[in-house]
Amino acid sequence: MLWFEGSIPDAINSAKHRSLVFVVVITGEDEQSAQLMSSWEDDRVSDAAQKCCVAIKVEAKRYDLHGFKICLLNSAAAA
Repeated sequence: MLWFEGSIPDAINSAKHRSLVFVVVITGEDEQSAQLMSSWEDDRVSDAAQKCCVAIKVEAKRYDLHGFKICLLNSAAAA
């Protein structure tokens, strides 16, 4: 999977500019996260995703995700 390498705000702007869906994949160290990442790394999924979305991978332990979720909800409400 070709993950967006910049910041979250840059990924959002890239998705808007290219009229693509912005996808955040939140990963952890559990089995469910490993299965999720395995799906994203599948060549068919990766190829399809690159045509329709800007995807960024976020490690759950590195961010305060509660604040991030609120930001997304507020952005969706404003749109």
